[in-house]
Amino acid sequence: MISTQNWKQTLTNAFPKFQQIDKQKAQSELGFAFQIFQNNSALQRCDAQSILNAVINVARTSITLNPVMRLAYLIPRKNKCVLEFSYMGLVAMLRDNNCIKSISSHIVYSDEEFEYNIGENTIIHKPVYARNESEHLSRKIIGCYSRATLLNDEKSFEFMAWWEIEKVKRLSESSGSKFSAWNTWQDEMIKKTVIKRHFKMLISINPTEALSTALTVENDYVVKEEIKPVLQEFIFEEQVNEIKDLENELNKEEESEKFEYDLSKMSEEEIEKVLTKEQQKNEKETIKNK
Repeated sequence: MISTQNWKQTLTNAFPKFQQIDKQKAQSELGFAFQIFQNNSALQRCDAQSILNAVINVARTSITLNPVMRLAYLIPRKNKCVLEFSYMGLVAMLRDNNCIKSISSHIVYSDEEFEYNIGENTIIHKPVYARNESEHLSRKIIGCYSRATLLNDEKSFEFMAWWEIEKVKRLSESSGSKFSAWNTWQDEMIKKTVIKRHFKMLISINPTEALSTALTVENDYVVKEEIKPVLQEFIFEEQVNEIKDLENELNKEEESEKFEYDLSKMSEEEIEKVLTKEQQKNEKETIKNK
């Protein structure tokens, strides 16, 4: 366990390592990390090495901690800082690394027509929509599938039976809590579970270093969902383009607002001041986008 001051030192130490991997994003991503730690006392008490590893994995996977994007999070887990990808983060990495055009996930209920032909790689699913939440919650789930459109327009499917999904849920450390995302946002967690399994197969299409690192991170924590963040969003195919448009807008803003400092030539105190300035800028940007 480290003091609340040492996390600042750890982030400062992470800067030159991050810069070696991705010089362009080092300043902004460390600024996001500083902002996240500033507002989370549990993260501040995390082991220094785990903080360093999590932040460096942000660089290796080319993901962003930008809170507006909601693609990845830094989470405290048993005094360890963990990099956690959201549903949208997995989708974004697959798309940005030229593995897919789009991907979506759908729950199958016992009162629906459903047929999965593995040999012909086809799914027939005719959804039935509940009239209200009570009726929806009373329905029996038989499984969930994801459907990815590849770059050549071929379709790829992944199906998980309900017993498999329940096994993942049981292995989750926090699933027994009434505050767990498994209990408050079960549908989204079910869809995320299937996307995670599909992710492992889809990255073989273009096994970049970023995707390999993401898979390693995901394997380390795949069955250890935390109460936070509550992953409320799930992705339909048309939402992928919305994410891409938002990323392009943010990239343009980053290009027009470059840091005026060379942190590699600064002292530790000067770096901390710059990261604090970046934190303040990010907070203003977050408020503006709400």
